[in-house]
Amino acid sequence: MNLSMMLTEQILIMAVLMLFGYLSVRFHVLKGEDRRVISSMILYVISPALVFDSFLISFSTEKLLGFLLALGASTLMHILFLIFTQLLGKIYPMNSVEKASIVYSNCGNLLVPMIGAILGREYVLYCCAFMSVQGIVLWTHGAYILGGRDAVSIKKFFLNPNIIAMFLGLLFFFTGLRLPAIPGSAIEKTGACIAPVSMFIIGMLIASADLKSIFTKGRSWIICMVRLIVIPLLTILMLFLLHIPSLMKEGPSILYVSFLASAAPVAVNVTQLANLYGEDSVLASSINIMSVFLCIITMPLMTMVYQLVFL
Repeated sequence: MNLSMMLTEQILIMAVLMLFGYLSVRFHVLKGEDRRVISSMILYVISPALVFDSFLISFSTEKLLGFLLALGASTLMHILFLIFTQLLGKIYPMNSVEKASIVYSNCGNLLVPMIGAILGREYVLYCCAFMSVQGIVLWTHGAYILGGRDAVSIKKFFLNPNIIAMFLGLLFFFTGLRLPAIPGSAIEKTGACIAPVSMFIIGMLIASADLKSIFTKGRSWIICMVRLIVIPLLTILMLFLLHIPSLMKEGPSILYVSFLASAAPVAVNVTQLANLYGEDSVLASSINIMSVFLCIITMPLMTMVYQLVFL
């Protein structure tokens, strides 16, 4: 089965998980506003557990070089995203939620279980390279554009559970340290909740939203098309022009993980931060929901383009 078909299968599994969240609200098991509590749990408990656990694999020089390749490429990608969004904003004025929706993708909540299923658990490490870069950019640039200058501080940055988990994960990866079996298993199982819980929340959002209103907003279509089509194509162009995949024998496969992160729908964190800082969370939710629906088509298509160019 080729990558596009495997990816489509995993996306459809995620769609079923969203359906569970949708039905839980429609049948009054939960209320739409309950998602705020679950969102906080994802942001500050499940996501850090996932980030930390993803680094707990055996160290090797090959994995280290692959991680560094993915880390360098992911850094260049984010620089590209930021510059492009800034230039686009001069032609097509956007608010902070729209800008954040273009820059930040759902690289953890959606992709980690997909990558594990499609390529194997060892490739999750390369997804963590993208997540690490995005985590740093999100909690600095993202917090600034959504929450203003007061939302950004060195203290807040280093005390953020996601950043702490990233640095601890890197320490354990490089040193070979391991947690005792019981806490290690508990963290692994907590991180494994990310896909079902995140998709469950999106389903709750869909149940609480006016879908007709969402899909008739022209601006949301434009933002989603930029996030799901323009950004991935620009990423492929950058990788091709700089010959980055050719730097390692396994480069094309390793960087497929980073590329897929660039092609993912809008990060759930954008909605969560918009809620946290009093920005337009309804708009953020609308763009997020639309991008999740559209990615069922766009991610396999972008994968086909990547395969044609590099694999």
